[in-house]
Amino acid sequence: MRTALVIPSLGARQLASCLEAVAALEPAPAPCILVLSGGAAAPAGAPGWLERIERPQRLGFAAAVNLGIGAAEGRAEALALLNDDALPAPGWLGALAAALAAAPGLAAVQGTVSDASGTRVDGRGIAFDRWGLPVQIDRGAALTADAAAAAPVAVSGTACLYRFDALRRAALPDGSVFDPRFGSYHEDLDLGLRLRRLGWGCACVGGASARHLGSATGPSLAWRHPWWLLANRWRALAGNLEPRALLAAMPRLLRGELRAVRTLLRSSPRALPAAAAVAASLPLLLAGGWLRRSPGPRLAALPGPGR
Repeated sequence: MRTALVIPSLGARQLASCLEAVAALEPAPAPCILVLSGGAAAPAGAPGWLERIERPQRLGFAAAVNLGIGAAEGRAEALALLNDDALPAPGWLGALAAALAAAPGLAAVQGTVSDASGTRVDGRGIAFDRWGLPVQIDRGAALTADAAAAAPVAVSGTACLYRFDALRRAALPDGSVFDPRFGSYHEDLDLGLRLRRLGWGCACVGGASARHLGSATGPSLAWRHPWWLLANRWRALAGNLEPRALLAAMPRLLRGELRAVRTLLRSSPRALPAAAAVAASLPLLLAGGWLRRSPGPRLAALPGPGR
């Protein structure tokens, strides 16, 4: 399975380490596209096989990856995504490609992503908890055997592989694969829900490990960080659920919102005013999601919680 790789970057200090890990992948992705925005530069000594797209304006994850997808279109059967602060193991891409090739009904796969220490699970895909909050499956669990998780609702854009045909089918009317209105955060959840509406599945598979070092990108986004985290959840839900299904789930979704705000307040004093702004904008967020045109019938219920 011919596989392309896209790495969006704002110039994280871990980018050089990420590219070293990519150079060791077997098989090697082709093309390998680095999307640099906000004036970011490639590390000194970046390999010659690395294709670069540079934009002076600062792009969110969704817009940056869309540029990479456009550049890879027609050149591969599958598209891998990798954060610039993630270090894939040498067999990461081969294991994902083999799993995707063996299961025609899957649109996307990911492996176990560990934290920076390499001792805890960072995630094995995205699921909803009992409050309708998107969570990383098994986050914080001890990293023992590389066990396959329950089928996730979506794969995480941190380190994953998509089937190109599925991406084309799930694209928005303007051709965007990731909705650029999301900026960063939960755009992978939104895509996973759109793929689910079309009957595609996704999975976490063994043998495809990657380590997520973590970066300063989130805090550097200032007000946009808590805004995107809170607002984009509502965008994803309203954009993919039937209105009556969203309204029926509203009581627990609002309780989930309070839990999310309390969690954000531990690390960001901007969470409270951002939450107030999201609450004031909620009618517009819901209307925007319900009016968005995208392929496939809307979901009649919120997918259940992961294990």
